[in-house]
Amino acid sequence: MKHMIWLTVFVLIVASAAPSFAAEDSWTQELTFADAVELMLENSTALQIAELNLEIAQIDYDKAMAANLMSSSQQSEMQAEHSLERAKNSYRTARQNSYLELFRAYTDVLAAEQTVQMRELELIIAEHDFAVVQEKVRIGDAGRLDELSEMNRVEAARRNKNSADQALAESQRVLRRLLGLDEDAPLSLSFDFSVPKLEHSLDECIAIGLENSFSLWDQQYSLVLQERQLETAKIEGTPPIDLKRAELNFQIAKLNLAQEEANIKESITSAYHSLGEALARYESAERDWEIAQDTFAIYERQAEVGLITDIQLLQQKIALLNSQKSLQDALVSYLISFIQFHHTLGLDGNLQ
Repeated sequence: MKHMIWLTVFVLIVASAAPSFAAEDSWTQELTFADAVELMLENSTALQIAELNLEIAQIDYDKAMAANLMSSSQQSEMQAEHSLERAKNSYRTARQNSYLELFRAYTDVLAAEQTVQMRELELIIAEHDFAVVQEKVRIGDAGRLDELSEMNRVEAARRNKNSADQALAESQRVLRRLLGLDEDAPLSLSFDFSVPKLEHSLDECIAIGLENSFSLWDQQYSLVLQERQLETAKIEGTPPIDLKRAELNFQIAKLNLAQEEANIKESITSAYHSLGEALARYESAERDWEIAQDTFAIYERQAEVGLITDIQLLQQKIALLNSQKSLQDALVSYLISFIQFHHTLGLDGNLQ
C-alpha cells in the first residue's frame, strides 16, 4: 500500500509540475476565451432577442421619419431618434452583460478545476495518514480514538472532494449553456489572459464617460423637450398656472441633467481608484506566487536527496497550488473590474 501511495503522489506531482493555470487534455481541443466569445455571440438567445428588438426599432424609426416628411415636426423627429437610441443602448447593454457573464462562467470553471486538484491531493494525504495510524494501532503505538480521528479526517477530505467535483460540474453546466453546447460536450479551457493596463488618466476617463453616457444623453433630451414645451406654452398663450408648471418642469430637467453629470463623474472616479487597487492586489499576489515557486523548488531538491518524504512534498505542492489559485483569483478580480470600468465609460472592454 505504501508503494501505491508513493506512486500516486509521484504521478500527481509530475502531472501538475508545470506552472499552468489549468490542465489540458491531450484528446480535447482547447477552447480559448476568444473561441468561447464567438460561440456565445452565435448561440445566445438573449442577444438574438436584443438584436431583433433593435431591428424592430430601426423599422419603427424609418416609418416615423417617413411619416414626418409632410409635417416636418422637429419634436416627432426627436422622439423617433430617442426611441432608436434607447434600442441601441439596450442592445449594447445586452452584449456587455453577456460578455461579462461569459467571462465569469469561463473563469469559474478554471477555478473549480484547481479546487478539485487541491482536494484530490488533500484526500491522498488524509488516506496516507489514516493508513499510518492503522499500522500504529496494529503494533500498539496508537489507540482506537486516534484511528477514529483519522478516519473522520479522511471522510471530511472525501466530502470536500465530492463537493469540489459537484461545483466543477455545475460551473461546466453553466458555461455549456451559455455557449450552446451539449451537456456532455468536453471542455478544455486555458487561462491565457494577459494583464491589460489602463491607458487613460482619470480626467480623460471622465471625459470619455460623459461623451458616451446614454443616461446623460437621455437627460439632455429631456431638457430639450421641456424647453420646447415651455416655448410652445409661451407662444400659444397658455394660462399662467400651466405656464408656471412648464417653467418648473424645465428647471427640474436642468437640475436632473446637472445631477446626472455629477453622478457619472463620481461613479467613474470611484471605479478608477478601485481598478488601481485591484491591480495592486494582483501584483502582490504575483510576488507571492514567485516566492511559492522558489520555495517549492527548494522542497523538491530536499525530496531528491531524502531530507523530506513524498507526503511532505505533496503538502508543499498543495501550498503551491493555493498560491497559484490566489494569483488566478486576483487576476480574475482585476479583469472583472477592468471590463466593468470600460462599460462604465461606454466602451466594450473586451479582453481579446
